[in-house]
Amino acid sequence: MDRWRRGSRGPLPQLTHLQLLTALVLIEQRAPIGRRILSEELEIKDGVVRGLLERLAEQDIVRVATTGVGLSGKGRKQLREILRELSVKKIVSFESLELAPGSLAVAAQVSQAYGPVLTGVSQRDESIKAGATGAITITAKDGKLRIPPDNKSVAELAPIDNNRFLAAFKPRDKDVIVIGFAEKHARALAGTLAAILSLEKP
Repeated sequence: MDRWRRGSRGPLPQLTHLQLLTALVLIEQRAPIGRRILSEELEIKDGVVRGLLERLAEQDIVRVATTGVGLSGKGRKQLREILRELSVKKIVSFESLELAPGSLAVAAQVSQAYGPVLTGVSQRDESIKAGATGAITITAKDGKLRIPPDNKSVAELAPIDNNRFLAAFKPRDKDVIVIGFAEKHARALAGTLAAILSLEKP
């Protein structure tokens, strides 16, 4: 992602990798989205967002029009490559969940990310650092969804959510579903992505 932070006018040191990734996913989800709305959603100064969009436009990552900004074909392809490197198969937004009442939620399926040391605690902590209210990590095994570390059954805790996750993701054994939740969609999204990035740490 470093190449996207740098254009002919130099780098954008104000933005972290997480903020940039969140911005790109949000642009893809909400296109066409206006610059000011993007700034408000990301809670980043308008001038920083303007500079980011100018640099991304230079590299043909985004297309800016009077109706708003969206990813270019090149931008969509490169975003898919980044998500693939993180083993992210799918990202789905939910208006409400039994597991996170009163919050907006963003869930992502991470392929084959389950390991015996996965507890969900690090993912929750990273999600909160990113501005989300919290995160829930769910694992798939034998066609059932469970919440580590004590492997509580999602079907028993939240049967409606369980059915929605199975329908949306069709997870395979050892897949992980990470759910960030917050009052704002962008914060929930950032929380989910931060939790996923923490899965990559040794």
